[in-house]
Amino acid sequence: MPPDPAAVAPVARIGTNLSGMEWADGVRLGDATAPNLHFTVPRAAEVRWLATRGFGKNRLPFMWELLQPMLVDTQANAQARALIGEPGALHEGYAGYIDAVLDAHAVAGARCILDCHNYCRYTDFRFQPDGSVIGLTLPPDPLRHAYTTDASQVFTRIMATAPGATLRPAAFADLWRRIVQRWGRHPGFGGYGLMNEPHDMPLPGQVTDSTPVGGVGEDLTIWPAFARAAIDAIRALDPAGTIYVSGNAWGGAMNIGPEFNPAWPLAGSNLVYEVHSYVDAFNNGNGFDWELEVAKNFTAGFGVGPMTLDTGRDRMRIATDWARANGTVVALTETGMPIDDARWHEAFRRMIDHTWASGCEIQTWIGGSHWAARSHGINHVPGWHQHRTLEPLVAGTLKAVAGIDQADLFDAGGGFSAGGAPVTITVFARGHLAAPVALTVASDAGGSFSKTALSIPAGPNGQDSFTFTPAPDSIATLSYQAASGRQVPPPRKVYSLADPVAHAATSLEDAARAILARHSAALWDFADGFTDYLLGRPAQDGEPVRAVADSGFASGVGNAMDMLNWMNQDSAHAGPRRPPVLRRAGPPHADLAGAGATGLWCRKVVPGPTYPNPSNLAPWNLQDEHFVLAAIGLPQAGANGVVFRAGVAGQPWGVELAMAVGQVQARWQDAGGGSLTLAGPAPAAGATHVLALTGGQGAQQLRVDGSDVASGTASFSGPVGDLLIGWGDPLQVDTRTFGGHVHAVVTGPGRPGAAELAVLERWLAARAAG
Repeated sequence: MPPDPAAVAPVARIGTNLSGMEWADGVRLGDATAPNLHFTVPRAAEVRWLATRGFGKNRLPFMWELLQPMLVDTQANAQARALIGEPGALHEGYAGYIDAVLDAHAVAGARCILDCHNYCRYTDFRFQPDGSVIGLTLPPDPLRHAYTTDASQVFTRIMATAPGATLRPAAFADLWRRIVQRWGRHPGFGGYGLMNEPHDMPLPGQVTDSTPVGGVGEDLTIWPAFARAAIDAIRALDPAGTIYVSGNAWGGAMNIGPEFNPAWPLAGSNLVYEVHSYVDAFNNGNGFDWELEVAKNFTAGFGVGPMTLDTGRDRMRIATDWARANGTVVALTETGMPIDDARWHEAFRRMIDHTWASGCEIQTWIGGSHWAARSHGINHVPGWHQHRTLEPLVAGTLKAVAGIDQADLFDAGGGFSAGGAPVTITVFARGHLAAPVALTVASDAGGSFSKTALSIPAGPNGQDSFTFTPAPDSIATLSYQAASGRQVPPPRKVYSLADPVAHAATSLEDAARAILARHSAALWDFADGFTDYLLGRPAQDGEPVRAVADSGFASGVGNAMDMLNWMNQDSAHAGPRRPPVLRRAGPPHADLAGAGATGLWCRKVVPGPTYPNPSNLAPWNLQDEHFVLAAIGLPQAGANGVVFRAGVAGQPWGVELAMAVGQVQARWQDAGGGSLTLAGPAPAAGATHVLALTGGQGAQQLRVDGSDVASGTASFSGPVGDLLIGWGDPLQVDTRTFGGHVHAVVTGPGRPGAAELAVLERWLAARAAG
C-alpha cells in the first residue's frame, strides 16, 4: 500500500469489529474450516487503512473451537489427540492468524481486542469411553481442522456450574491463561474480550441452555463465576491489562443492571463492561427498514411502544448511568448504523454523541474481510468507486464525534440525455468535513446547468446535486474545481448523441460509451485494475488485481458497482485462494489461469420481507431484460469455468456466461428449477474473443464474436444479489474459476438493439486486440 497523504493519527477510542475468523459455522461436522471460504482472516491492508482513517482500536472476534480445538480437561485417546490436538493446546495455524492481525495493528500504531465470540458455548465432539471419536477425519489440507462424518458425534457444551456440567470454569480459565501467555505483551494487543453476548444460560441446577423457554429463569450467577475464573487466570500473569466483560442477556446496554447482572460490578481493576447497543426495535442489529421496525410497536429495554430517534441513546444512557453510579467504565463494542434511511443516520448520531461524550470506546459492527460483511445492512466495510477507496457511511459519523476532518469526494449520476432531458448528478462526501467545501462545475461543450456552484455541507457524508442539460447531439465533459487543491471527483462525460450507432464511424469509443450510458450499464475494464481497494495503486504486470471500478454508468450514490477480491494472502498459511494477476504485456487483462486463482465479486443485497428497500442493488434480476458482454482470451484449448455470473452466492440460480471444455455456453436457471443452456462453437485458442448474451422473458440469445449462435424462448424469475467475474460460486469448494484471461466485462438492464450490440462487440474486440 502506498503512503497516504490524507492519513490521520489513529484514535484509541474508535474502531470496528474485524469479523471473519468466527464464521466457520460447520466446525466439527464436515470439512468446513477452510480459510478464505468458511472463515476469513482480516488483512494487514485493512488494519492499516482503518488506522489511516483514524480507527485505532478494533475488536477481533475469534472462534474458541478453532483456536483451542480440544479443551484442557478432555479425555482423548492418542489417535484423537494426533488429529485434533493435545488437550488445551492452541491450534498453531489459527493462532498464527491472530499473530498476523496483531502484528498489523502494531505496525499501524493501533490496538486490537481479542474477543471470544462464543456466547458461552463450545461445539465439540462426543468422545467415546475409550477417548475416540466416531467418524473422525483429518482433511488433507493441514490448514483445516479435523471433523467427523457422523452428525450424532457433535454437540454443544454450555457453561454451567451444576453437577454434570460439560463446560466448566477451569477450562475457560485455561483458555485465557494461554492467550495471556501468547499475546498479553504483544504491542498490537488491546485487551481481553472474555466472552461475546452471554445468553439463555442454564436454569438453576441444570446444565443445558434455556433457549426453549426464552431464557426465562436462567441462572444469572453462572456467567459471573466463569468471568471470575478467567479474570483470576489473567491477573495471575497480567496484573494491569484491560479486561472487557460482557453481561447476561446478550450484553445489551439496557440490560446491564441488577435485573440481569446482579453480580456486577465485579471486584478488580481495569475491568471494562462491554455493552452492545443498536438503534432498531429488538437491539440486535438486524432491523434495516425504519417503517417495519416502528410497526413492531416494541422497543427492547422499554417494552410496548415503537422505537424512536432516541432509542439507541436511551439504551446507552442506561449503561453510562450505571457505570457512573458504580464507579466503573463501559465500552460500546458492537453497534451499527443502517444505511438506507436518513432517520437511521440521525438515531445513530444521537446515540454516538452521547456515548462519546460519556468517554466510552466505540467499535462498530460489521467490518472485516469476510464476504458476509460486504453490503450488509449495517457495515463498516470499504468499497471502491472512481478508482478510490469508498469509506462506509458509518465511518463519517464516528469521525464527526472524534473531531477527525477527513473525507473524499465522489460523484454519481446519469450519463445519457434522451431528447434533451436533464441529467441529475450528485457530488457526495464519504467521511467527515469540519467545514463546507465549495466546488464549481463546468462543461467543455455547452449545455445548461441548474447551478454551477456546489456546496458540500460540513458534517458526515454530505452531498449536493445539480442537473445538466447537454446541447443536442453532443458529448460534454464535466469537470470540477475546488479551492486550495482540494480533491474533487474525476471528469465525467454526458452523451446526447442522436444516433450513437452512426457515431461509431466517427469514434467507436464514444459511440460504445454512449450506448453504455443509454442503458445504465456497468463496465469493468481490467486496464483500470488496482492492487487493492484499500488505497491501492494501478496494478503493474504480474501484480495481483483486487479492485476494478465501474467505469460505466451503473453506479449510484450508495451503490457502487465495485468488483473486488478480498482473499487474504498475507501469509503462507492463508490457503490456496488468491486474487487474479494483472498482465500488461499486450492489452491489459486479468490472468485467472494460475493455481488457486479466484475472480472478482460485486456483492449486493437481495430484497426480502425484513429488508424490502435496500440501496445496494444489482442492476437487474432474472425476470428483467438484461445483457452481458465479455472480452476474453483463451491461452489454450479446452477452457473451462465461468466468465461472468449474476445470481445469489451459495444458490444454484442465476445467469452465466461460461466455457465448458472449450465450448461457449450461456446458462439460465431460476429458483423454481427452470433452466436453459445455449451452446456455441469452440472459439480458437491463442486468441481473444467477445462473448455476449441477452435475456428476458421469452427470449434468450448467445453471440460469439459478433454472430448469433443460439437462442431460446424460456422465461425465468428470481433475484440477483451477486455479480462475479472469472468464477462461479465463491461459497463452494469448487469455485469454477475461468481458466483464461478477462479483458473487460459489460452488463446492464434492457436489451440493446442488434446494431448497438455490434458496436459494443467491435469496441470490446478492439480493446482486447490492442
